[in-house]
Amino acid sequence: MPHPKTRHSLIVRLQDERNDQAWDDFVVAYEPFLYRMATRQGVPERDVPDVVQQVLMAVARSVEGWSDDGRDASFRRWLSTVARNVVIRFMTRERRQPSGGGGTSVIDLMKNVADEPAASERHRYDHELIVWAAEQVRSEFLETSWTAFWATTVDERRVADVAAELQITAGSIYMSRSRIMARIRGLIQDIME
Repeated sequence: MPHPKTRHSLIVRLQDERNDQAWDDFVVAYEPFLYRMATRQGVPERDVPDVVQQVLMAVARSVEGWSDDGRDASFRRWLSTVARNVVIRFMTRERRQPSGGGGTSVIDLMKNVADEPAASERHRYDHELIVWAAEQVRSEFLETSWTAFWATTVDERRVADVAAELQITAGSIYMSRSRIMARIRGLIQDIME
């Protein structure tokens, strides 16, 4: 499959993080490329969607710093570098912290561990803080983005199901989720400081 043709106007529009249409266009054009790249670099199949989302978040944070170097495929080279760095960080973390085996026996064991009152109190406080922050930033996002975020993050529904229901791409849901979560984290960090 050929690489997508980069439109300079799209890159300029990406610099406005609230431009949902630009991000939707970007995800549609580049998500397959990012999936192939992550797979080729050895990311386990189960982790590829998470790594691609991390790449999209890295692009959102750093796209303002991209500048055309005057050579062909300048943006694709930059994007490949960003993606490669995310993959390297992910693979390094994976080597240090391998995934657990899990399974129902582990879940059963965890259910038998009693909660400490302090831990449950802290969990309730964290939950209330996140819900409060979410309500504070809700008006900053399109209703479709917010609905997709809430359905997949809070209600824990499958991204594919929500995408089909809302008639949007899974990639746009991942992008919306990452932007909304980043905004919520930022607000919470400001409050905590």
